Amino acid sequence: MALVHERMNRGRTQMGWLDSFHTFSFGGFHDPTRMGLRNLRVINEDRVIPGAGFGKHDHAHMDILTYVLSGTLRHEDSMGNGAEIHPGEVQLMSAGPGVTHSEMNASDTAPVHFLQIWLIPDRQIDAPTYESVQVDGEANKNRFGLIAGPDGSQSGVKLLSDTRVYLAQLKDLHSLSHSFDPDHAGFLHVIAGQVDIDGETLFAGDALQFENRSGCTITAQSDADLLLFDLP
Repeated sequence: MALVHERMNRGRTQMGWLDSFHTFSFGGFHDPTRMGLRNLRVINEDRVIPGAGFGKHDHAHMDILTYVLSGTLRHEDSMGNGAEIHPGEVQLMSAGPGVTHSEMNASDTAPVHFLQIWLIPDRQIDAPTYESVQVDGEANKNRFGLIAGPDGSQSGVKLLSDTRVYLAQLKDLHSLSHSFDPDHAGFLHVIAGQVDIDGETLFAGDALQFENRSGCTITAQSDADLLLFDLP
């Protein structure tokens, strides 16, 4: 059965420096029908004004993926990492027993627009880890290219669960299918564009979750960017 998560029903936080949409319950937004799916807990679409951002704060026992859509994000953490993340890069911080980090707009003139995704790990590690990779654009054109997975061996960052996250960049009217392993669930998030799936038309910010099915087929009605989560 598929469940539509409509973009207009997302939570929203506006703080002057931040405009954030929450696909799932987060912060001051609570919706019992939007509590995550399996180990996928957070998808936040954030826009941060120049020179501002999330100051130092703590995380524990969470895999945190960041994907920048436009602008530049500056990451610093208590492991000593400092990096600027640009469009087309994926960043993963596995918080382990605990880590402190900050995420700031690296520009004094341009906003930054990015997705932050939280995945609950199914195993623990002794210390936090950090990595980032440049997405292979050719691997995502009109197909699902892996950007995060359990082994990190296919150009993606390494997650602490049997979760796979795919990025697809589709052209108008291109169709794409994905098969799920038995007992896995799926969650499709539309980053940009318009797609048809299961008789539903989805736009940027919309999402569709799948349970108890073997696969899905998506047809792009415009140029479209998609994230697909294959969840244990």
